[in-house]
Amino acid sequence: MRGTYTLVLVCKRSFRTKIGKLGHVNVRKGHYLYTGSALGQGAVSLEGRLSRHRQVSKKTRWHIDYFTAKRNCTVSVAVCLRSGQRLECSINRALARRLNVRPVFPRAGSSDCACEAHLVKVVSSMSDRRVLDAVIRVYEDFRQLNQFSSDIASKSRGLLPIYSRKRRERF
Repeated sequence: MRGTYTLVLVCKRSFRTKIGKLGHVNVRKGHYLYTGSALGQGAVSLEGRLSRHRQVSKKTRWHIDYFTAKRNCTVSVAVCLRSGQRLECSINRALARRLNVRPVFPRAGSSDCACEAHLVKVVSSMSDRRVLDAVIRVYEDFRQLNQFSSDIASKSRGLLPIYSRKRRERF
């Protein structure tokens, strides 16, 4: 499956980490969003990317890997939009308009485009549910253009399951 996705990460504790050649960054406790595209097959398909992001033990290749490889930073939900088009920049801008976010560092997660960052911190103090609702609303805005799917625990809406580090299997 091909498409665009946004990971909702919850960091339970603050930590400092080195992010590749970019240097060290202080990661504060709270919610983070990462928006990416998966337009290939196999490991670079939507399923392949989401599977990789759920893994803790992996070679750190992308900026987001430095977060998802930390035990105290969990991918709580992945919201996805099936599409053969690269929509990550448009969705990322829509998320920035809807939520009060700031880049983790300049060009975080967006080294292959002109965006300020695709890895951002939700600055406002919000509950997990409010962050998820905001992300889903952004994806629903794109629904008319593409087939919509979301990784939340609501099979009655025809949505895909939550991926969580605590429960690696699908709900």
